[in-house]
Parts: sequence; structure tokens; C-alpha cells
Amino acid sequence: MNNNYMSAFQYIGSRITSLKIKNDFVDLFDSNEVKKSIDVSHEILSIEKVNEGKSLLGIINLNIKVNTKKDKQKYNISMSIEGCFTAPDEIGEELFKKMLQINGITSLYSIARGFIQSTTSQTLMTGNVLLPMFNVAQYSRDLNEQNEEEQAEDE
Repeated sequence: MNNNYMSAFQYIGSRITSLKIKNDFVDLFDSNEVKKSIDVSHEILSIEKVNEGKSLLGIINLNIKVNTKKDKQKYNISMSIEGCFTAPDEIGEELFKKMLQINGITSLYSIARGFIQSTTSQTLMTGNVLLPMFNVAQYSRDLNEQNEEEQAEDE
């Protein structure tokens, strides 16, 4: 790999910290009668200097809730996934925090997307739940605007 294209922000690993499934369906056909809602939230759990202050290490938690409903039948999934990321200290903590919020969430959502599709395909006779693509950049902008509004109200 050409090092010119390697990001300073790197994925270390992840773990699923909780998973809850409630299933009333046998088949989950992709039809207009099936209603789906998805809620995504995150929390940066920690940012610390490591490697004698040469690197930043950050842990982020991503929560995904999927509710699928048809008539009285429900298929609900609640999943939390934690990811660990690192970058050189010279990028600074503010930029690292932004990278966690965009790159970290993107990485974890992709992992969760595949995991949920695989898991639901094994818990249903036919069909699965495929999470839609997620616009992390817009999500991040909206969160930043909301935080700015809340800070302005507090002043």
C-alpha cells in the first residue's frame, strides 16, 4: 500500500457490548406492509494519550435500534458496538474527536450493518434486516448544530 494514501486515523478493533433481539416473525418479506424505523446514537467514551504521549487512543460507542412492524408482529433489534481508534498526537484532540465522530461511526456502522444482516438472516425462515446506508457527515453536522444551539441557550 502506498503510504501517501494511508490515513493517520486507524481502527484498532471493536466489540459488541450488547445485543437484544425480539422476534414475532417467521418470514420477513420486503413489502410495503412492513414498517421499519432505525435510531442511531453514539457516545465518545474516552480519549487519552498513549505511547508516551505520541498517540491518541479513542473509544466510541455506537447504539443502533431497529424496529420492524407488520400488523401485530414485531422484530426489534438493539445493538451497541464499541470501537477503538488511534492517531498520532500531532493531529490534536479536536480533530481526533471529529474523526471519531465521522470515521469511527462510519466504520462501526458498517460492521454493525453486516452483523445485523447476517444475524437476522439466521433468525428468520426467510428474509433479513438490511440497514440502509447512513449519512454520517449529515448526522455529524446536525449534532454539531444542536450542540451549538444548546450552548447558546446556556449562555
